[in-house]
Amino acid sequence: MRFVFVDRIVAAEPLRRIDTLKNVSATEDVFADHFPGYPVFPGALVVEAFAQACELLIAMSHDFVEIGRLERLSRVAFARPVRPGDQLRIRCERRAGEGVWALDATATVDGVRVAAATLEFRLERAAPGTGARRQADRLRALQRELQPAPLATAPRGGDAAAPSGAHE
Repeated sequence: MRFVFVDRIVAAEPLRRIDTLKNVSATEDVFADHFPGYPVFPGALVVEAFAQACELLIAMSHDFVEIGRLERLSRVAFARPVRPGDQLRIRCERRAGEGVWALDATATVDGVRVAAATLEFRLERAAPGTGARRQADRLRALQRELQPAPLATAPRGGDAAAPSGAHE
């Protein structure tokens, strides 16, 4: 992946769904030409963000020993333009069924749906020395970088250093 369109993994439930964020910055190169005076984030890049989120989910679901290769894109719909300053919240959910990985993807900005699509992937084994292995390694590194660290949990009831009964 030369360009990454996932800025954060918000939540992931392997085999089922992934939620990601893409912050659309006014400094992105695409806005120089798309469109002068009225910058719009291209729909193709929204679809690429869908595909990257799906690829992460598939690889995570298979412990990075298999990856997904996009086979089909259908039911693509755009409801409104995505503009600089928008934060895309992307959810990709796997459809029930065996074999092919079909996922319904939606993007929202401020709770309003801006785009949706269905993506179908075939699984490819990430054998050593293959392009699939290199892709799996990139996805694993990306997942580690984008997934927030678990929050440290303090004991309930106040000061963790206070001896038991000190607040009575």
